[in-house]
Amino acid sequence: MDQPNAEPSQPAPRSGHGQRANYTGSSLEQFIHATLIRKGYAPTDQRGFEAERQAGRAAFVTHFPIARSIYDTQMFCDFLLFHPTRHPDNLIIESKWQESKGSVDEKFPFLVANIRERYPHATIVVLDGGGYKKQANLWLRAQIDRRLLHVFNMQEFQRWSNGDAL
Repeated sequence: MDQPNAEPSQPAPRSGHGQRANYTGSSLEQFIHATLIRKGYAPTDQRGFEAERQAGRAAFVTHFPIARSIYDTQMFCDFLLFHPTRHPDNLIIESKWQESKGSVDEKFPFLVANIRERYPHATIVVLDGGGYKKQANLWLRAQIDRRLLHVFNMQEFQRWSNGDAL
């Protein structure tokens, strides 16, 4: 029976591939976030990051405006971290999740070009989800140099972070 003052029912939101990719990508970022805290890095905001750095305390910030891209647009890195002895010049961590076939692997050349030409700090990429092309993964790993220090999947990042490098 209709109720005159009742709100019209709204359809349930659909769960599209983009929503799922954002959720699982966020899970990878949460994994990295928790790892940094476990390793003694203090989360902070953009303003607090420089203060922590000046005080010589290990800290990190997320979604930091890092550089103008090769297309002259503002780029934000996923994580920027400072450690007084391990990363005194800062380290960028980029998180890339691709669970199903999609376009993330087509963005690797753009990412690498920006890391090499525009990023002010050395960078590592944490790549997981298994949906990227095998050849794209191999290509990205072949780009490792003095600017792109490592490309890890989650398990490799976990092993690496268990040591003293992070």
